[in-house]
Amino acid sequence: MKTQFYGRCIASLFLLTILSGPIAAEEWGDKMFNRLQIKFGTVARLADTTFTVTVKNPFAEEIRITSLTTSCGCISWTDQAPISIASRAERVLTIRLDTVRHVGEKRVKAIVGLLEPIKGLTSTVTLPVEGRIRDDFEVRPSSMAFGTVDLGSGYTQRLSITYKGRTDWKLSSAKAEGAYLTTQVVEKARNNGNIQYDVMVELKADAPVGVLRDRLILTTNEAGGSEIAIPVEARVEDDIVVTDAQFGLVSIGDTKSVTVILRGKKAFEIESFERLARNGQAKAAPRANVQPNATSIIESLPNDPIEPFKTEFASGVTQIHMLRLTLTPLDDVGMFDETFAVTIRGRNLPVTFHAKGRIQDQAVTSLIR
Repeated sequence: MKTQFYGRCIASLFLLTILSGPIAAEEWGDKMFNRLQIKFGTVARLADTTFTVTVKNPFAEEIRITSLTTSCGCISWTDQAPISIASRAERVLTIRLDTVRHVGEKRVKAIVGLLEPIKGLTSTVTLPVEGRIRDDFEVRPSSMAFGTVDLGSGYTQRLSITYKGRTDWKLSSAKAEGAYLTTQVVEKARNNGNIQYDVMVELKADAPVGVLRDRLILTTNEAGGSEIAIPVEARVEDDIVVTDAQFGLVSIGDTKSVTVILRGKKAFEIESFERLARNGQAKAAPRANVQPNATSIIESLPNDPIEPFKTEFASGVTQIHMLRLTLTPLDDVGMFDETFAVTIRGRNLPVTFHAKGRIQDQAVTSLIR
């Protein structure tokens, strides 16, 4: 408690110290931002273009963002004030460049008003904003928004690029910064300086679950290798959901079974089932395979004296599958966390879940009693 008290006092003294000079009202606010300028670079007309800054509160007191303004209608904050930032917390702010109503070079300002409410201290942070919106280059749609994509399925989107100007203009390449997007550039038309390209952008099937944010970098053959950035976003969700198997406490020599339920957005078929070693590789444990088109056969892992886990499940195509996982502990005592992989017919990635619990020595337990 003393350590927390002293830490709070030091942070408060630090805030008072940096606010004591004639320019302190500006300096303490600047210290909260991870960057003090915004450079959009060259962007295409109609492209949905945003930039983020992180505001972190290093002080012991809460800090409030009281205002978010700009010096030009060509930029706008997507957030709305007031915003409270607790001590040691942070907030990401987003600013958007208007590529629909504006073109050309932009050198403007984004302004953030801050308040420390306990002592009434204020600060104004001014962020210079630069960018160039090309009026000879259009992108449709304005961003690559894949929306929600099922895990393991992948998806392809098309981006249309239109250029009006030089007859020898070319779109040299289109590359994604991350590892989960592939691209293909196709020239569609070229007529007296009116040039059109299609860029096919594929979200790879091995993209992980979660929100993917990336940038597509378009490079032209113009002097200096002009680059235009297009934002890309996708949300990858599991098409099959499974919960972990919680065994709780199991004694050596006893047998305990748990039911594991797999739910899919659509009907699916289990092809095989296996336990994975701790290094992520498949163990040499026996494995059950379901015969194609089977609808009622119950498959189970063959008996194996060195394999503590057995399973059985019904074959067939359905939205809900129930696996019966049985554990007979051998000689390992203590906590366990085993990973299992279920291979789904026609699905690139297996569905994984964990079996967790604690194995105890029955003889030792009897002695304690």
